[in-house]
Amino acid sequence: MFILSSAVSISMAKDKKLVQSTNCNGCGICVTVCPTNTKLSKAEDFDIEAAKLAIHVTNGNAVIDYEACIACGICSKNCPVGSLTMVQI
Repeated sequence: MFILSSAVSISMAKDKKLVQSTNCNGCGICVTVCPTNTKLSKAEDFDIEAAKLAIHVTNGNAVIDYEACIACGICSKNCPVGSLTMVQI
């Protein structure tokens, strides 16, 4: 089950940052639940190479694009290995 709540604000949290530990297993759940990524819902609607994804998996590890990430924390709540953590900055 994924935690994706309408109660979560989908605006940029300027006082938070997503950090990643080394235990990512590359499962891709973070990519699936990311609200920034889900705006790009149909593959035919965009060029996957040019897409501005907030988080994607490369070589078995989650890669965060801090310019696209809105710091909502949904990915960290759904990470099965606790690899992603939201921290105050």
